[in-house]
Amino acid sequence: MNDISYSNQQKNLPPCGLLALGISLFAYIFCQAGLFESSVYYLGIILLITGGIQIMIGMRSHQQGNSYAAAILLPFGFFWLSIIGYEIFPKLGFGQHPDSIAMFAYLTMWTMFVAIQFLGSFRRNLTMQYLYGTLMVCLLSLSIDQLREDWVFLAIGCVFGIVAAFVAISTALTQFSEQWMGRTIFPRGNSLSN
Repeated sequence: MNDISYSNQQKNLPPCGLLALGISLFAYIFCQAGLFESSVYYLGIILLITGGIQIMIGMRSHQQGNSYAAAILLPFGFFWLSIIGYEIFPKLGFGQHPDSIAMFAYLTMWTMFVAIQFLGSFRRNLTMQYLYGTLMVCLLSLSIDQLREDWVFLAIGCVFGIVAAFVAISTALTQFSEQWMGRTIFPRGNSLSN
């Protein structure tokens, strides 16, 4: 029984890392939508803390043998820290904001990374498929918005980003409650490969 529960934990992201990922995503989407323009300090602090949490949990997951969690949380932790350099520092007067071509290329590379994770999530549960699928559409739309500066792609990216953040946070809270109660409360769905 312990081996089965341990293998199930290896297939999931740690709930603290998922919670930090969802909070980071909410903060980034609010920044893209222009809701944090007057509170850029708070946004930088949120991204710094949540990105650092994801890096620490990713390293701890790697030490515990959960390479799946490490492969997700470590890159995303560094992604949020890089967003501080690209988005927050120029607003504070440190450096210049990258041009639209550079941001398009950067976000497109991250879209490809999430697309690979999305393809791999078909062996995981449905919540991971929803998370990576919505996150992939979010980053793709935001990268296209860098070139077109069209509010349609920005709106699509923000909507899918909010959905992805909600999926990450709700999955983390579900895992917390399952660990506390000792049983499955909300089913997360089986993988399509089963």
